[in-house]
Amino acid sequence: MSKATGWLTEKLSNSMSIGRKLLGSRPGFKVLMLVFVPVIAVLAMFSQAGCAIVINQEVVAVASDRGDAEAVVQNYITSLEESSDLPVSVGEEIKYRPAWRLKTDKPEEIRRQLAQKLDHQFGATGIYVDGKLVVSIKDKVTGDQVINKLLATYDNSGQWDVDFKQNVEIKPVQVDNVKLMDVEEAVEYFRFGGQGVRTYQVKDGDNLWDIASAVQLPVDELVLSNPELQPDTLQVGQEIKISRTTPLVDVITTYSDTRQEEILYRVQEKVDDNLFLGERKVIQTGKPGQREVEYQITLENGVEINKEEIKEEIIVEPVHQVLAKGTRKLLAFRGGNGRLAYPTGGGVVSPFGSRWGRSHLGVDIAANHGSPVVAAEAGTVISAGYQGGYGLRIDISHGGGVVTRYAHLSSATVKSGQNVERGQFIGRAGSTGNSTGPHLHFEVIVNGVHKNPSLFI
Repeated sequence: MSKATGWLTEKLSNSMSIGRKLLGSRPGFKVLMLVFVPVIAVLAMFSQAGCAIVINQEVVAVASDRGDAEAVVQNYITSLEESSDLPVSVGEEIKYRPAWRLKTDKPEEIRRQLAQKLDHQFGATGIYVDGKLVVSIKDKVTGDQVINKLLATYDNSGQWDVDFKQNVEIKPVQVDNVKLMDVEEAVEYFRFGGQGVRTYQVKDGDNLWDIASAVQLPVDELVLSNPELQPDTLQVGQEIKISRTTPLVDVITTYSDTRQEEILYRVQEKVDDNLFLGERKVIQTGKPGQREVEYQITLENGVEINKEEIKEEIIVEPVHQVLAKGTRKLLAFRGGNGRLAYPTGGGVVSPFGSRWGRSHLGVDIAANHGSPVVAAEAGTVISAGYQGGYGLRIDISHGGGVVTRYAHLSSATVKSGQNVERGQFIGRAGSTGNSTGPHLHFEVIVNGVHKNPSLFI
């Protein structure tokens, strides 16, 4: 019985005592009826009082009594917790107060109203990066699994040290719905959920397919990142956005790595007055050494960003290569600089040394048929005529055992025994003898030994 009903019953009892005294007279009876009828009506109304459920000062439903109201509310919250497997908290205070309504709401109607009016949140767990919530998961156990799997991606089966570059925390969080990520979804989101954007400036001759190949992205991804892009009307200087997925958290890996490495040998040069200027001779052959070195390697998301040498052990010392470097001028006795004049106008097209399995004793210089050929230095013509595979050939002695040779000529303007000056016209290039086309074959011979002409011209 409610307090209001008890109070009325008490008052009614007192009134009935008074009424028994008034029944003895007719006027008294009338007075009694005027008093009792309203009281009975009020008592009847109070007997129909229910319990209102109030949220944000709004009556959302009326139960038959407070016990039923509280039970329906608690059952609704319990059903949310059971279906989500998460604790539920309500955002505002639920109040209960008497309400006078001839008809109360059924439990299913009360639950429907609660679903519409009751602000509630689920108690989940969040993974934060530098204080910012990135993903929501069910609980700390799931959070630990996500963290461990992210780190394990880069730890080489637990052999390397891994940690996050940013501050990563697992903390409780209130969420409005139960769309939480599982372990695999969270790991995938952390690894590829970010978006890095840079730009590419269109150059002359570019097309969309060349650009896609240059930035290593499919064409459809370029178009997706640039909706306004018209592949057929690219303009020079136009900027195209290049969008790539990036991790939302960076994993730093450190490990030590011991490697066997070759040590390069040094080359030392010594002056040798017996060699001509430009000539070199190997006195001691160099040999690489070997060392064992330990590095501290740092990776960021699997990409090496630093390598620091922390220990070294020499296993085999390298052997330095020693070269003799010539200083002797080829024609120093004539007061020159030791260099020969270039005998014709073209460049070297076939060098001195091994060619087609045999030794090429001179250099071939490009020249058209009839191009002029000049003496490389002053001297005396010692031969001018046809010499087998050389075709038409001129040899000039410059003294000191130095001879220059000009072969495959089409014509010669000097004779044996004739003295010539440096740069003097002596004939024209051709293709006589064993030749595949017009050019000048040029040789330098010192004391009967063929030298590389490129060292002297």
